[in-house]
Amino acid sequence: MWWARPDDVRPEHDALLGEADLARRARLARPADRQRMTAGAAVARLVLGTALGTSPADLRIDRTCPTCGSPHGRPRLADTDRLDFSISHSAHCVVVAVLPGGRVGVDVEEVGRFAPGELEELAACALSDAEHEHVARLPAAAQPCAFTVCWVRREAVLKATGQGLDVPPEGLVLTSPSAPPRVLHRDGREPVWLRDLPAPAGFIAALAGLGTPPDDVVHRDAGPLLRQTSRRSSGPTTRSHRYP
Repeated sequence: MWWARPDDVRPEHDALLGEADLARRARLARPADRQRMTAGAAVARLVLGTALGTSPADLRIDRTCPTCGSPHGRPRLADTDRLDFSISHSAHCVVVAVLPGGRVGVDVEEVGRFAPGELEELAACALSDAEHEHVARLPAAAQPCAFTVCWVRREAVLKATGQGLDVPPEGLVLTSPSAPPRVLHRDGREPVWLRDLPAPAGFIAALAGLGTPPDDVVHRDAGPLLRQTSRRSSGPTTRSHRYP
């Protein structure tokens, strides 16, 4: 697990990105979203490139959706299945999970992003009936945290399986947010493991994968990695896009 902040990003990091990364970023309207996307892509490419002995910008990352063929699917390395990875970001928190020899999904979310009415509406349409009922029974002050636990666990599993949000709520049923994370039911045959992750204050995160779970989860600060790379590559670059 590599944790970073969008503020760690510098214009020099554009040289790490691929053309598809730059095109995806250009479609984002808000500078903050573009900076978060850059941080996640740069960290993923640095870590994967180092592990594979490949220049970060030369890594071929495929995002083809298996359903419609558009480039918005689960990202994967096109030339090897030795490593799998997943990226998530929310507010000032960015996380990249890298796993050898298996599928992985990670999600992080800031607690309290939604007003009470929005939270209730989202919980009703996104969570299974059991999860929704559990959250609704809690005191109002406890609901944002409980909902976020349900949400990140669900997102982590769906990222690992590659199914995405097309899965109906009852197609993936998890334990309640107050219980240890576990998949109770899902549409699919592969066994899925699920873990809660320690996250920065104000955030909740979860990690999931297919097959045998890893023996250990190692957490690293990606800030020094980005700062070191920025110092090495400082200077003008034709790929540089400053953030307005």
